[in-house]
Amino acid sequence: MGRLSGKIALVTGAASGIGAATAQRFADEGAAVAGLDVQQPDATRWKRVEESAPAASFHTASVASEAQVEAAIAEIVARHGGFDTLINAAGVVGGGALESLEEDEWDRILSINLKGIFLMCKHSVAPILSRGGGSIVNIASVEGLVASEHSSPYAASKGGVVQLNRSLAVDLTHRGIRVNSVCPGLIETPMVEAVTGATEGPLAAMKEQFVNNHLMRRFGQPEEIANAILFLASDEASFVTGSTLVVDGGWTAGRRGDVDLIGP
Repeated sequence: MGRLSGKIALVTGAASGIGAATAQRFADEGAAVAGLDVQQPDATRWKRVEESAPAASFHTASVASEAQVEAAIAEIVARHGGFDTLINAAGVVGGGALESLEEDEWDRILSINLKGIFLMCKHSVAPILSRGGGSIVNIASVEGLVASEHSSPYAASKGGVVQLNRSLAVDLTHRGIRVNSVCPGLIETPMVEAVTGATEGPLAAMKEQFVNNHLMRRFGQPEEIANAILFLASDEASFVTGSTLVVDGGWTAGRRGDVDLIGP
């Protein structure tokens, strides 16, 4: 029996990265998984989810659109009869120098990273309560706690998630829904690779800087974040709500610089 046997989980951003790893981890632990993303998942990868969770389903929607969110959740409720856990892993990166930052870029990032979580939570309360209560886990970022250069819209969106998470916990915990968040460091996902994948030039230097911001001197893996999400969603975290779990390889503990703190 898995740790989530008999549970139903809705995972946004499930087509890739942290969301895909979480969908697989939850399926391996016995949950029926409803994946949601604006993009289609890799067919081979989603097939592995279905092999672990035969009742798994995938739904296409933009979390930034209330109409699409409502329609997708209605599909999921019709298919699964509600759900116990909501994992908000959908998100985008972006930014730039303040003086040249376009309003459309600001709106794009905030609408997906912050408004998207608000909309998903808003329309998930009734389906979760219909199952007798459950939990919500929102994916923020270390950028919601500390900022990097040229990251104002992304940092603002993730800082908003951290505070929204606390507010939702105040509103929902007494109704039977625990609400927590995870703040990852830089994780090796397609989204991050698109920004830091260069092998030379300014982007390569930026990647090295980001690596060195972690005391562990590496990026994290999506599965490492999925493990943290699993804990918060499971009954093992039954006394945890309104909390932010930082899983950042030591980023927020202090920058490593050129000091070798943990050996090769």
